[in-house]
Amino acid sequence: MADVTSQRGYPPCELLEQRKPLGVVGGMGTLATAKFLEVLAQNSRVERDQDHIPFIALSLPNITDRSQAISVGSDAPLRQIVERANWLEKAGCGAIAIPCNTAHFWDSQIAQALSIELINLKETTREAIYESCGNEPHDCRIIVIGTRATMQHSLYPQTTVDRFGNSFSQRLKRLQDAAVKIIADVKAGHITRAKSALTHLILEIRTYKPDIIVLGCSELSAISGSLADDGDIVDPINILADACIHWWKNGD
Repeated sequence: MADVTSQRGYPPCELLEQRKPLGVVGGMGTLATAKFLEVLAQNSRVERDQDHIPFIALSLPNITDRSQAISVGSDAPLRQIVERANWLEKAGCGAIAIPCNTAHFWDSQIAQALSIELINLKETTREAIYESCGNEPHDCRIIVIGTRATMQHSLYPQTTVDRFGNSFSQRLKRLQDAAVKIIADVKAGHITRAKSALTHLILEIRTYKPDIIVLGCSELSAISGSLADDGDIVDPINILADACIHWWKNGD
């Protein structure tokens, strides 16, 4: 078949430069993916369109719920995520980013299925937590909020509840339920309600005087606004974006 662009008098379009673009496995959820791409653009701090990081984002949201799958011992999301990551690799991407915390429950299996780098949200966030704690996380009081799987399976370092006192231990389940409800509201588009609830949740958590609060779900990052700039907040989506920028600037 003849090149349609040539038939219409347009020159062929060179889609890819010499360097391979970033591949983004999105859709977990869609707003969270959009937030990551926004942060990626903002944090790049470049002056021209041409200097931004090239990326191919594949947002096919029909991926099995990650938290539910983990709770029943299913690896269905792993197979679906790898399928999308492999598609991006075949499309010519040079590294893969996945702006979903819970998906990194399977980070080692995903990395093994690729022949290109997985820019690992979980590992870069753990490094940021260690750095914030002076490389002594056991001396820090850390509270993680996110999906049930993220909170219950220790995706990130978190302090045992006894260090926050009996009252915190008794209220922990309610705090977890509140975080899960906020995430569900974001996915359903109830953004105003979710933002208000997140602000109140953070304020309540701060009454227990943690050193670090980890926004362990990208839906929370998507609505965090100025909260993410506070010194006690660790935002994995910001950290992932900066890791992708570092990969691009230090690549061949």
